[in-house]
Amino acid sequence: MSMNITSQRPAPTRAERFPLPVTLAVFLLPLAVAGVAGWFFGLAWGIAVLAVTLWSDMLLRLAGTNFRGLRKKDKVMAPLVEKTFSCHETDPELGWTLKPATHCINAFAIPRKKLRLEYAVTTDDKGRRVTGTGSENAPTAENGISFYGCSNTFGWGLDDEATYPWLVAKARPGCSVRNYGVSGYSLYQILLTMEKTIEQDHPAVAVLGFSPGLEARSVSDHHYLRIVGEQGGTPPSCLSVAKKNGKRILKRFGTEAYKRLPLSGRSPLVKLAERLLNRLRYGGRGKNDARRKTTEHLLLSMENLCRKHGTVFHVQYLVANTGYRDFLHQTGMNWAPGPVDLDQCDERGGYLYRLAPFDGHPNAEANAAYAKTLGPVLTELLSSGKYRPAPGQMGTTERDEATESAIYPVF
Repeated sequence: MSMNITSQRPAPTRAERFPLPVTLAVFLLPLAVAGVAGWFFGLAWGIAVLAVTLWSDMLLRLAGTNFRGLRKKDKVMAPLVEKTFSCHETDPELGWTLKPATHCINAFAIPRKKLRLEYAVTTDDKGRRVTGTGSENAPTAENGISFYGCSNTFGWGLDDEATYPWLVAKARPGCSVRNYGVSGYSLYQILLTMEKTIEQDHPAVAVLGFSPGLEARSVSDHHYLRIVGEQGGTPPSCLSVAKKNGKRILKRFGTEAYKRLPLSGRSPLVKLAERLLNRLRYGGRGKNDARRKTTEHLLLSMENLCRKHGTVFHVQYLVANTGYRDFLHQTGMNWAPGPVDLDQCDERGGYLYRLAPFDGHPNAEANAAYAKTLGPVLTELLSSGKYRPAPGQMGTTERDEATESAIYPVF
């Protein structure tokens, strides 16, 4: 996920902060403990409590990067990389969208190494990244293809003509190809986008650029909210909830923000308290079962929406991760495995399919592989409405409504 809109970050609002009672409790707690210790054990004990508090804050400050909890690969790249991106704008329902009718030059830079990568982003009048077909605005198209996804489908770090939706459009000049990918989107934001666009576009095929790593975003896991909040984003979220009759409903929430405490940017101890409070507020959504059930629910909701409007739904893996393949196999959903392993390296240890050292997103070579793989897949989907991976890749099972209901009684 990379939506970096720091330069346009909105001013903190009251909704983004913890309520006054919680804030007072956090800041007065050390004083209260010191007062109680001083009352019962003498002034020295009270001073000792305050000293330990200040000492803890100083130690956390000295911990620096380690305290921020960055992953190993992020420690290598993230602190060194400066990013500029100016194509997002806020949206009351989706959290953020791409600005319509925009052309801008964005960049990665690593000043220490004197490296810089610039790339051009162009959007049409509806805020979709262009695909070069000139037919994105066609009201109907029997062979129309709409792509949905996050930054991998948007084409983060790539010029317009290097993204895989553009390459698919180039190979199919008679098709109306639309790219609805938006950096940082969750599966829930993608579903909301589908609900806004499927009926008006009437595409023959809707392709979801999928990665199991998206599962934490839809439920607004507190780690994800913190990362998005640092970029100025406030996403909506949802949660699949089981009812007493055995069916599941998709409980929808509006846009939510990672809650802040005063001085958290200056005091590591306050920041630690802030994280613990956010964990308490959102922690239940981050459980594996909640994320799994919500992701499955969203995939079925997308397919059901497409089916209602006569559109074929297809799940295209963009990563080598095998998560959810059992589920897709059992429900008989259209899907195809990812053509590249983003962790594959060359003999020197450099990534073959990532934008390293600037970023970990798929590079131009990966996008070319996506487009090449999608060629025969789309041909089959447009002709028969079905695509299953070859035998041995868990994809030959036909759709079984009884099995689907037994696995997930949603609709």
